[in-house]
Amino acid sequence: MNKTISRLVILMLCLLTVHTVDAQILSRAELDTTKVYTSLKSALRATEPVYRLDLSRKKLTSFPPEILGFTQLNELRLNKNKLGVIPNEIRSLAFLQTLECVHCELDSISPGILDLTELRRLDLGDNYIRVIPEQIEQLTELELLALWDNPINVYPSGLGMLEKLKFFDLLHNQMNADTQERVSLMLPKTRIIYSAPCRCPDGEN
Repeated sequence: MNKTISRLVILMLCLLTVHTVDAQILSRAELDTTKVYTSLKSALRATEPVYRLDLSRKKLTSFPPEILGFTQLNELRLNKNKLGVIPNEIRSLAFLQTLECVHCELDSISPGILDLTELRRLDLGDNYIRVIPEQIEQLTELELLALWDNPINVYPSGLGMLEKLKFFDLLHNQMNADTQERVSLMLPKTRIIYSAPCRCPDGEN
């Protein structure tokens, strides 16, 4: 009995070690040589860690819960699906560096996204987002933030905490000149793309 227990303990430790070795933030160069899975079926059949998953244009009507099982994901693209919402459980993808959900009918930035503290690139363009939460400041590794073509009317002071942000895309967002100036002052080292300012409340035509 003791030998059996010992073997089980050794097996569990081995599995834990393998998991720890696989779990990592990949460099850009490493990711460029890593396979991109373009279907859930193929990703679920993979015998090695799935680091990149692109389910764009798959006619999804909700966030597939199976995605949460790919705990080594560094990149996730879900563009042009009718998701409606990104569940808070996405926070379990602790190594995620890139998240793209363009044209996905999102009306908010979920708290789960704001817990993805390894994010370098976040693209939520062409959605229905009205508020950038103050907790955006938690994404301290963010280098690119794209929120173009959204009816945003709240730009919080937390944006100013994104010290690594290099590019901020706000094209086609209805913003008045005062708001554009305020955002620019918060992010003096960031390249920000605006459309011409409107004479209107932010987020309205």
